[in-house]
Amino acid sequence: MKRLLALVLVLGGILPAELRAETLNLLIWEKYIAPKILERWTIETGITVRQIYFDNGDERDRLLADPDSDIDLAILNENVTSLYSRNGKLVEVSDQTVPSAKNSVPRWRERCAGYALPYFWGTLGIVYRSDKITTPPTSWMDLLKPQNEFSGHIAMQTGYDDLLTPALIVGGSKVSSQDGPELKRAFEILAVQAPFVKTYDYVITSAQNVTYGKDLYMALAYSGDQFVLSDTTSFPWKYVLPKEGSVLWVDCLGVNANSKRRESAMRFLNFVNEPDVAAENAVYLSLPTTNAAAMPLLPEKMRNDPQIFPSEDVVSTSQFYEEYPASVVQLRKRIVSAVTSIHDAQ
Repeated sequence: MKRLLALVLVLGGILPAELRAETLNLLIWEKYIAPKILERWTIETGITVRQIYFDNGDERDRLLADPDSDIDLAILNENVTSLYSRNGKLVEVSDQTVPSAKNSVPRWRERCAGYALPYFWGTLGIVYRSDKITTPPTSWMDLLKPQNEFSGHIAMQTGYDDLLTPALIVGGSKVSSQDGPELKRAFEILAVQAPFVKTYDYVITSAQNVTYGKDLYMALAYSGDQFVLSDTTSFPWKYVLPKEGSVLWVDCLGVNANSKRRESAMRFLNFVNEPDVAAENAVYLSLPTTNAAAMPLLPEKMRNDPQIFPSEDVVSTSQFYEEYPASVVQLRKRIVSAVTSIHDAQ
């Protein structure tokens, strides 16, 4: 009788939670967490993690807004984190709810608004194939107005922040400009560039495209992308920070307030911010950790590599993105749409 009851419980799917397999849904950029970290988590907890990739901010926002996507955790930039926290879409993070939060560098933790943990940080710049471009780019203009020989070999992005940033910087404007004439000038620069662009898909994705990936030589990208690109394409990619300056980005990892597995999601958040885990993840991705306690665990060569950890001069002179009112967001999105339409009409 006891065996029969146990069988009924299993078939009925009403075993206690600790005895049932559980899966967390993580919304994340592709190749943005070390596989061994996920394996270790599953071994220690019995909980698996399913990665759901997004390619740009709009796609991420759509997935988070879709109740059928069943997202538990998500990678967010700092502005979206702040917005979502005010809208009640994220679970609050404190030293009590996530004990490992105390390991985060205060500078980066503040950018996540108390509703997520800083995951990684870096800059926006240019990646290029050193086997095709022998003279490294030094200016945003090398990307915005490339030599004719690179026409059709450029990749950009469709984010209403990132796409406009190079054009705003060379125009002498702030990267978060809300000024109509300044944004119009940025559009005009991007419209001139459009015929040179092969794709507006994120370079990590587009470089793996079997049709044209091998033809991409230069792209708008984030620091650290060069390592992923070199690994996934077998071509030698390098990264440069243009002389005109750039923007600092901070990615935050937060728990969806509507998660059906909130307790496990918060546990995972605490896990990835443990010093040894954060250090292993940073080494695998060759990205600058936001975890102060993980820093001493990194190889000295990595800590001293300016390609990974920008100098304090770069940090202090770079800009952060700011929040925009809805009207500015819509204007920026219209600019992105107009630029891509010019490109597609060629």
